[in-house]
Amino acid sequence: MNILYDDNMPFAANVFPSLGQAQAFNHQTISANDLCNVNALMLRSTTKINAQRVEQLTQCQYLATATAGYNHLDLDALASADIATYVAAGCNAESVAEYALAGILHALLARGDILLSDSFEVLSGFTVGIVGLGQVGRRVLTKFSALGMTVHAYDPPRAEAEAQPQWGDLTAILQCDIVCLHAPLVKTGAHPTLHLFNEEVLTQLSPRQILLNAGRGEVIDNQALLRSAEQQLAPTLILDVWEHEPTILKSLIAHCLFATPHIAGHSLEGKTRGTFMLYEWLAQQVNQPVVHKMHEFLPDATLQIVCSDECLTIESLSILVGTVYDIAYDHSQFVTNMSQSDCFALLRKQYRDPKYQLDASIRREFDTLQITCTHQPTQLILSALGFNAIAP
Repeated sequence: MNILYDDNMPFAANVFPSLGQAQAFNHQTISANDLCNVNALMLRSTTKINAQRVEQLTQCQYLATATAGYNHLDLDALASADIATYVAAGCNAESVAEYALAGILHALLARGDILLSDSFEVLSGFTVGIVGLGQVGRRVLTKFSALGMTVHAYDPPRAEAEAQPQWGDLTAILQCDIVCLHAPLVKTGAHPTLHLFNEEVLTQLSPRQILLNAGRGEVIDNQALLRSAEQQLAPTLILDVWEHEPTILKSLIAHCLFATPHIAGHSLEGKTRGTFMLYEWLAQQVNQPVVHKMHEFLPDATLQIVCSDECLTIESLSILVGTVYDIAYDHSQFVTNMSQSDCFALLRKQYRDPKYQLDASIRREFDTLQITCTHQPTQLILSALGFNAIAP
């Protein structure tokens, strides 16, 4: 079996050769010649598979994407060509949820809404509206709920499927202090998300609020958001996704408290999980044993720290989050590099790669931080946030 895999998939070169003749490809240079003899194509969202590309996959039986989203795939064309297709749903959900928590915590501190000296209980005075209750949205809901925040959600399809009518009220979301977008891009049907946050909706938001988008860029009308920001009417902005990536609306960057190049889900665990979900799926499809496990390849990065807070403070929470993930660093790198050239795609591909960023550390997830907690209530909160919190 001839297997092609994206060269930006961690450990792919270690696992796919156990299933056949495996070779890496670069999404920028892949050609019809590369595709015509491939039996299994393992890719990421940077490789667009439209109807024309499907026609070139004359020998392909299996195609999978190591991403949670699938807007880059023409699923109808793949089905018509009888190509078995797989999406690694949820592979990077924890990473995106951690990005959201880090961004919102930083924003509340930067705005002076909370102080380092405050108890975490100050967070109970804030409301959070989550748009999209998929793998990411539910994790975000769990984390903010663990901090005592009042959380509302908007997801009309799930409101109908799960008999939760309160999830169909966008008005409640727009009144929240914090609005987090984690919706997929849906262009048709009863509940499209394309420009869900259009000019009319954006005018209902104000500078007192925080707006974070780590779902799909097209959920917000970026031109309308820019106009609002230029008039100083927009919320505090945290944007990881943008319309028309990689050719984004660069003038919007200056209006963001935090801006990043679609990397919210790019922890080492998130990307590696995608690789192994594809590997295990393909092994199952071709009736081959799974001989590699993800934990065998991830480098040991366990940090140990003690938290003696009887009641968790904002300062301690900020230190613990920042020890694992520093969103301000990613923002600084993005702003500096984008001011010099249009390098969005390159920044995303080379994200935190020590070969290109000498001062960068590989991004890990919260559970690589082992926190010894001297008080059980603090341990329970930190565990709910995803940390490896243990008793003495």
